[in-house]
Amino acid sequence: RAPDRSLSTPILSILRAMGLRPGPAAAVLAWLVGAVAVEEELVNIYFGAGCFWHVQHEFIKAEQNFLKREGEELTAITGYAGGSKLNSKGIACYNDYTGLGHTEVVEVVIPRSAVSDFAAVFWKLFVGKDRVDTMDRGPAYRAALGLPGGISSPLFALIKAAQEGNVAQPFTMTAGAGDDPDTLGQALVWVYDTTAFPFHQAELYHQFHDDFLPGGDYPNSYNVDIRQQVLAACVRAKATGCMSDEGAPCAPDNDLRSLGGSGMGAMDGGVTTTAVKASNAASLATRTSFPFASCILSWCLIAKWAF
Repeated sequence: RAPDRSLSTPILSILRAMGLRPGPAAAVLAWLVGAVAVEEELVNIYFGAGCFWHVQHEFIKAEQNFLKREGEELTAITGYAGGSKLNSKGIACYNDYTGLGHTEVVEVVIPRSAVSDFAAVFWKLFVGKDRVDTMDRGPAYRAALGLPGGISSPLFALIKAAQEGNVAQPFTMTAGAGDDPDTLGQALVWVYDTTAFPFHQAELYHQFHDDFLPGGDYPNSYNVDIRQQVLAACVRAKATGCMSDEGAPCAPDNDLRSLGGSGMGAMDGGVTTTAVKASNAASLATRTSFPFASCILSWCLIAKWAF
């Protein structure tokens, strides 16, 4: 694939600023940096298969295993999606997301090259036709997949193919229209275009939460240590504006254990709206900053020495 020229040009400028003559070696350096950037292209995808607490735990493990991410690098966050309405604040909250047509999901930000691996994790969440928490009933727990372009996305085929060897029977993947019914008892997943049906982060209370299923009493390394690191970074998870998050700062460490203590019973009234926000700022083609900066600095130092 062709390198990313939008990164190659700034690299040449940096070399000139360092007093280097951008000859053939510099051009090769810029080309290599662009080529690396192409491989690091990221995509936002959300997955839903019942209660989002255990789903988040599985995708955090996937990030650790497949991408070797830790702490604030982790991106799996709980939220709501798939509905056609928002409340009066322009958001969805735990007390009203069902009435707004949304289902519980977990969003990850991953390299395109890892999509098949994460899709396999998603398919393994099902037991036969159903989510593992069959006691959770209703459209708020329907199976869902959200990706840029929905079923028209080039990633759709990869995710569909990942069923092989990971499900008891093939699942039908159908374009969601919003406010779709439950999938319980059916081998069915609603597929959403994230431009039309974007992800809405859940309250801080619902991030890195223990699950009620067997084995859901997660270790402190997950629901204390990782939680503090991710929330304190104020990047992937922030106070939402829902009642249980009111008055919470972005998330200083000393507040994390008490945030949203009444979250499940919190009320956040409001009149529904018909418009869905069409913004998903960190979607396809989002690029990681720090790995590239490190790579660029290393190549520049080599260039300084070699030229």
